[in-house]
Amino acid sequence: MTMTADSRISNSSGNQIMPAIQRIVLLLTCVVGVSTAKLATGQSYAVETIKVPADIRLEVGGMAFWPDGTLVLCTRRGEVWKYKDGQFRQFAFGLHEPLGLYAGKVGEIWVMQRGELTRVTDEDGDGEADNFEAINQQWGYTGNYHQYAFGLVRDSEGSFYGTLGLGFYQGGDRFKGTWLGTQDDIKYRGWVLKFTPDGKRVPFAAGLRAPNGIALSPKGEIFTTDNQGSYIACGWLMHVRQGDFIGHPSGLIDDPRYPESWKMTREQLLKIRKRPAVFLPHGTMGNSTSQPLWDTTDGLFGPFAGQTFVGDVQNGKLTRICLEKINGEYQGAAIPFIYDKLGGGVNRLVFDKKGTLWVGLTGRGWAAGEGLKKLTYNGNIPHAIHSMSLTKTGFRLNFTKPINADQARDPAIYSLRHFELEWHAAYGAPPSKSTVVKPIAIDVSSDNRSVTLHLPKLETEKIYELHIGNLPSTDGEKLQQSMAFYTLNSRL
Repeated sequence: MTMTADSRISNSSGNQIMPAIQRIVLLLTCVVGVSTAKLATGQSYAVETIKVPADIRLEVGGMAFWPDGTLVLCTRRGEVWKYKDGQFRQFAFGLHEPLGLYAGKVGEIWVMQRGELTRVTDEDGDGEADNFEAINQQWGYTGNYHQYAFGLVRDSEGSFYGTLGLGFYQGGDRFKGTWLGTQDDIKYRGWVLKFTPDGKRVPFAAGLRAPNGIALSPKGEIFTTDNQGSYIACGWLMHVRQGDFIGHPSGLIDDPRYPESWKMTREQLLKIRKRPAVFLPHGTMGNSTSQPLWDTTDGLFGPFAGQTFVGDVQNGKLTRICLEKINGEYQGAAIPFIYDKLGGGVNRLVFDKKGTLWVGLTGRGWAAGEGLKKLTYNGNIPHAIHSMSLTKTGFRLNFTKPINADQARDPAIYSLRHFELEWHAAYGAPPSKSTVVKPIAIDVSSDNRSVTLHLPKLETEKIYELHIGNLPSTDGEKLQQSMAFYTLNSRL
């Protein structure tokens, strides 16, 4: 099946020749689109909407590129579509709400369905899938609408990783009042699962709620996100090692190390609970956290190489996260990237070889709006907080451009507080124990690209919220990204 999109907007390969006037109109459309959307990065990124034929419901659940440049997308409607040269072609259908996709050679994908990890291939080479191979089905599923299965990443040894959401019912397990839970005979809900190359299921880590995002860092480490609810104060990004307890106690029912986990007190659970690397405070930094993706483009996507982008389904946002390892564990800062809605729920992200970021959108239950967009860096460096890192006495703020040093030394332009997010069975947690913090000294680097804020003291297990007032670059540009949240789990 072939669907042709409007090549004036949706041509991804650039192979079609347009008249000069059309090219100018398209360029102006992209620039105006960025401007009218009031993107956090000014006019540094062009946002292009891919026109999707009316009879395709592109509720993107996963996407990846084949080696030949074809973008492959699975949808919540159970379909798999190929997109290349401005055309959509169907590859497969009849799947059960796949929310993760990994691409192999051309004509080969793996998908994470609700009840199965499946290899899908085109064996006869006609462009459509004809072989569906069950790799693993060894986890519990009842049909509860909230028992999503998310994915999908693969490590250097060929093992896959996915995550399972808890079921939605109150009092349905032995953790009364958690709202989301498990059952004795429905295994591994709320877990990260590993699948070895021979298809064996390996329970990897428990404690998730609605983990709509898993990623493999450039170092080969597993990271997941989760969504606000019981025991999950707000969206977060978490580094996961095998055996970690990530935070929601329902999943511990399947951990043999805790045979009576439902009897554990709050204090006992807190002793084994791992704190997220970065919290994304609810409402301000998003409402429904989705896939994380590392910028591995070596500058093709702008000045944030090595940082992590995280999507949000509810508000159509993209956040930047800069991580650092302190005392053996990750922590860091969340900074706005694009916060004026991208026209739908940002669910899946992937870079192409040219450094363009493709954004798969979904709605239905979260935000209004589905489809496909692409973000392209145009070479104009935005004036923004590049990163926020911990020092022994406070924080160092690095900027993408040299800043006005005189204004940077003015303590009045910095608004800083820290607060806590309680870990409890209630749905979410508002900030508590908010405390205003004022710098006692400010240093500006000799190249005017960083500012060090010295604080009276640093407190652990806090979230530090920073806002910066008028701090232009030396060429007079207004600071575009003036807010950051640093999760301080451990001091230097």
